[in-house]
Amino acid sequence: MILNEKKRARGESEGPVIMKSLNKILSMADAVDRYVKDGDTVYIGGFISHDPFAAVHEIIRQRKRNLTLSKCGGLITLDQLIGAGCASRVITSYIWNPIPKPAHAFVRTLREDNPGRIEIEEYPILALALSYFAGALDLPYVATKTVMGADFSRYRSFLGEGKLKIETSPFTGEKVCLIPPLKHDVGILQVHRADAQGNAQTWGFLGDSKWGLLSCKKIIICAEEIVAQEVVLRDPQRTLIPGFRVDAVVAEPWGSHPSYLMGCYDLDWLYLALYERETRTADAFGKYLDEWVYGLKDRKEYLEKLGTAKLEGLKVEPWAGEPVSYGFTPFHQEL
Repeated sequence: MILNEKKRARGESEGPVIMKSLNKILSMADAVDRYVKDGDTVYIGGFISHDPFAAVHEIIRQRKRNLTLSKCGGLITLDQLIGAGCASRVITSYIWNPIPKPAHAFVRTLREDNPGRIEIEEYPILALALSYFAGALDLPYVATKTVMGADFSRYRSFLGEGKLKIETSPFTGEKVCLIPPLKHDVGILQVHRADAQGNAQTWGFLGDSKWGLLSCKKIIICAEEIVAQEVVLRDPQRTLIPGFRVDAVVAEPWGSHPSYLMGCYDLDWLYLALYERETRTADAFGKYLDEWVYGLKDRKEYLEKLGTAKLEGLKVEPWAGEPVSYGFTPFHQEL
């Protein structure tokens, strides 16, 4: 940001000069078609909140295949992608329905190879978050004690010896676990707001989302609203991902439903119960997809199906935190 003293002297704008760049706004269909390819390793952001369900449904709708899915807390986003046949490999700490009930499509895949066989690489939550951290910072590994003595250090799937390694610290002589980096082809997250250049702002329970996204080559940001860049600049600390790292921005209100987004809408427990009931068998799951994914053109039709009364019931009452002053110190010399 540059403040031009001569402009101020002439009575012109005193605010910072805002550098405009390429508009990255795409439709969800275009963003998924352009940046999610068959065989990709895909990071699905969100940890209970911020889940990009609208993007997940579009991935299913476009019938992407042979994906390696990476998500710290799987919940039913991964269950839907697995049941729809999009995944051949999964990296996660758990997959379940938080009401709590089993994630039926995931269980069927493990027990019956239905709709197909998948390989699972399992991590504890902290270890998986550290692997994203290492990937984001391009580190060779992160040393930790979090998996010491647990079966995680012995169980290996498709990552093999590249999953982790137990070594002796050269400083203390004690045993430590080395977690190597995980990197992804593309990452997706639902946020509160973003500008057209991709500067993404969000708040609430973020979990591993920042490091997961920064470990990706390509990033798709799904936002409740698109705002002017001036809005982003007024509260810069809320920027989770800078625009220069983002490839596509999608305007997708309610894009996390049935997950929640703090300050916008609550988690839809009744929908999660409906999902559990309607996906207990493979045939029932297929009917669920036909009704809630394939049978709907986009998120707009999904919201129309949910209905106004349902959406109004999930909205939260406004509550704002204490505002702070960032201060504004103009340069006192001509640049």
